[in-house]
Amino acid sequence: MTNRLPYETRAGAVSEADTYAQLLEYLRLAEEAAYTIGHLRKANDDELTGQGWLAIGEMLRLTGINVTNLATRKMRSSVGYDS
Repeated sequence: MTNRLPYETRAGAVSEADTYAQLLEYLRLAEEAAYTIGHLRKANDDELTGQGWLAIGEMLRLTGINVTNLATRKMRSSVGYDS
């Protein structure tokens, strides 16, 4: 059994927008899991590893923001390029 989301198609072609949405959903789920593991590790007196998992969760959150910016073509303006 798999938890994968199905790829939506339009006339047999995979939808780019739906694929971005699926990617963002997976990143959000991974972010939540990393935060949960981090808090559990810290609750079990493993401060260092717990903080590492919280940092991974933050990196996944920032990756989601970058994917959103790239998908909406805002990435160019955010790095100083014209047009």
